[in-house]
Amino acid sequence: MLEKMKLEEYFEFCQYQKKLDSKTLKAYKIDLQQFFDYVEQTDIDLINRSTIEQYIQFLACTYKTTSIKRKYASLKTYFSYLVYMDFISLNPFTNIRLQLKEETILPRVFSLDTLEQLLKTAYSEHSNPLNKQSSFQKFSAVRNIAVLELLFSTGIRVSELCNLTMENTDLTNQKILIKGKGSKERVLYLSNKEVITAMRKYIVLRDHSKSNCPYFFINRLGDRLSEQSVRTIIQNIGKKANLSIHLTPHMFRHTLATTLLDEGVDCRYIQSILGHSSIKTTERYIHVSLTMQKNVLLNKHPRHHFSFG
Repeated sequence: MLEKMKLEEYFEFCQYQKKLDSKTLKAYKIDLQQFFDYVEQTDIDLINRSTIEQYIQFLACTYKTTSIKRKYASLKTYFSYLVYMDFISLNPFTNIRLQLKEETILPRVFSLDTLEQLLKTAYSEHSNPLNKQSSFQKFSAVRNIAVLELLFSTGIRVSELCNLTMENTDLTNQKILIKGKGSKERVLYLSNKEVITAMRKYIVLRDHSKSNCPYFFINRLGDRLSEQSVRTIIQNIGKKANLSIHLTPHMFRHTLATTLLDEGVDCRYIQSILGHSSIKTTERYIHVSLTMQKNVLLNKHPRHHFSFG
């Protein structure tokens, strides 16, 4: 069936021609396999517009709008490839308009007091003289501080943090090169001395480990620190800090964006920092920023221009 549907050729095209990362490829494979399991169709030419519309209705019974849109986009890209390669003559997606009710999912943020308590706990783990730590525990404490500082300093995604390499880290010039979604690159400036200091202290201990791993953050075995490990690190520090909320790496990103917005930073600059391809993604934070909303209404509302009595 895979050969029949030209899936293997398509995945090779995505990997080597479109330069898609492994995470995106995996999502494509899951989405396409799910579709062909649904249609139970071995003849690609028998898949038509009606097939696609019925499949969308099927997805709508189970999945959220964002997931449906992703699966739809995966399929549409695949069939466009089949037409481009002359494997099929007609694209079943022609004249299909995807109409789904948009869900408003506001980004989850934490307060700056929460951030301060989190960092305070992480630093105390490292500096407390009463803590009898092994060499790895000392290494972990310093690394974890660098992780937290970098997450909030730059707002990078957890995948971007874990994929940051030594080669793309330039502490002398206070910048890092990030390879984000779709292999898009952006340079981020390290804006405060705390993150620079934390990363430098970490590098000293990292060098002692004599790891040949190209990635900046490493684990006990000297291998790349995983996304799940970062989530666990944050949750463990949160528990030690007696914080009641469930913390995730992405909340650092959301909190930075909202805080910058509160400070009056233009959405376009925040878009550049976060690596959003669309300004619409960045504009989600406007709905979260109650501080900015309050300031606008207090200081900019035209009703303040006149009074009576």
